[in-house]
Amino acid sequence: MLTAPVPRLCKHPAGTLTNGELRAKDPHDGGSRIALYPNAAWQRLSFRAWAGEDGAPYAALVMDCDRGGVAWPPHVVFYRSGPQVLGEIDVSSVVGNGRQGVAALAPVPGGVRLSLANTYQKDEDGCCGTLDVVADFTWDGSRARGEVVKRITEKATAKQAFLAALEGDKSLVEKLFDAKGRAEALHTEFFVTDPGDWREDFTCGSAAADQLFEGEGRDYDRVCYFGAKAAYVAAFVAMKRVGFGTWRAAGIQVTTTD
Repeated sequence: MLTAPVPRLCKHPAGTLTNGELRAKDPHDGGSRIALYPNAAWQRLSFRAWAGEDGAPYAALVMDCDRGGVAWPPHVVFYRSGPQVLGEIDVSSVVGNGRQGVAALAPVPGGVRLSLANTYQKDEDGCCGTLDVVADFTWDGSRARGEVVKRITEKATAKQAFLAALEGDKSLVEKLFDAKGRAEALHTEFFVTDPGDWREDFTCGSAAADQLFEGEGRDYDRVCYFGAKAAYVAAFVAMKRVGFGTWRAAGIQVTTTD
């Protein structure tokens, strides 16, 4: 596959890989390359070969590309014997925009299931997205298809962390919060202490413009906002992404206008 043909990707013309990459004529224009290559991990995270129902060999290859030094979302290219290109699919057309990287690859009939990090949530852009997505990319005999299996955000862990702090559950606080966040979680005055008096719905946003958790060593990506039902009380939980699909609470604060 290091010398396989590749189709037009990220507006670069089709061509043939040389040692896993295809550079543009102007080096400043970027090019395309096998994702993760030359790291040996590419063979388990960027490539899968299988025999189809017709007994013929097929393969899927994850390709990264960039233009002018700016990374574009990866593509999954499908091949038959040769290797000969069957088709390709832009990952972002399935999971949303971002600068995705493959965290895991698993086989599915006719293709691959990819665990993809760095997809943008609603208010994110630039280098870093925090949405983790699991999606299937397959060849159906005539075209490439993609389907999201699961989207993973900070919200489930944030809700658990908020309730653990509200109820003073030390074991859960220890599990869900980082070192700096634990002290806040165990010493915060909530004013409204019954979980039933807090609204079920809550929102989360990018921490880029948030100022609630300033201080040395504070490191977090998102902030989730919880509101009480009948009082002007709000809780803010800072969330840090610590691995694929894994989040930890990095702090909690409560404000009131009463």
